[in-house]
Amino acid sequence: MSTTTVGIKLEEQFESEQQQRETAKLGMWTFLATELLLFSGMFISALVIRTLHPDSVTAVALHLKFWIGATNTAVLILSSFCMSVAIESSRLGLQRIMVRAMLLTAALGVLFMCLKGYEYYRDYVEHMTPFLHWRRYELVGDPASRLFTDLYFIITGLHAIHLTIGIGLMLVMSWLASRAGFLQKHQNRIEIVGLYWHFIDLIWMIVFPTLYLLNR
Repeated sequence: MSTTTVGIKLEEQFESEQQQRETAKLGMWTFLATELLLFSGMFISALVIRTLHPDSVTAVALHLKFWIGATNTAVLILSSFCMSVAIESSRLGLQRIMVRAMLLTAALGVLFMCLKGYEYYRDYVEHMTPFLHWRRYELVGDPASRLFTDLYFIITGLHAIHLTIGIGLMLVMSWLASRAGFLQKHQNRIEIVGLYWHFIDLIWMIVFPTLYLLNR
C-alpha cells in the first residue's frame, strides 16, 4: 500500500491552498448548477405530459425495461461508493487504493453504458424509436406517447453523453494519478472529478423514478 503526502500546487493568483480549493469547487458547482437547469426543464416536461396524458405515458412506460433501469440504478450507486473511496483515499494519501477505486468507478460506468445500449437495441427491435421513420412506431396513433418517447430518448441520451465524458475523465485522471508525486500537487483534482461523477449519479436517481416508476 503506497502512501504519499497530500498537497496542492498553489497558482500565483491564489493566496492560500484553501482559497484555491474553494475556488475550484465553486467553479464546478456553478457548472453543475447550469447542467441541473438543463435537465430540470426536461424533467418538468415529462411530468407535465404524464399529468395531461397519463394513459399515453403508461403505454410507453410498459415498453421500458424496468429491470435494466433498476440494475443501472444499483450500478451507479455502487460507482458513487467507489468514487467516495477514491476521494477519501486521496485525502489520506493512499495512492494505490485511490487509483484502483477510480478504475473500478470507470468500469461500473462502462457496465451502465453496455446495459443502456442493450436497452436501446430492444427499443429498436420493439419499434419504440419514433425518430427512425423507416420503422413503424409501435404507438403511432398516439401523438402524446410519441412525444414522451422522444423525451425519454433525449433525457437518457443526454445522461449517457455526460456519463461517457465522466468515464473518460476518470480514466485520464487514473492515469495521471498513478504517477509519483501527483497527490503532492493535485489532490484537489480528484475531488473536482468526484463532484462531476456524483452529479451524473444524482441525475440518474431522478431519471429512473421519473421515466420508469411514476408511469407504471
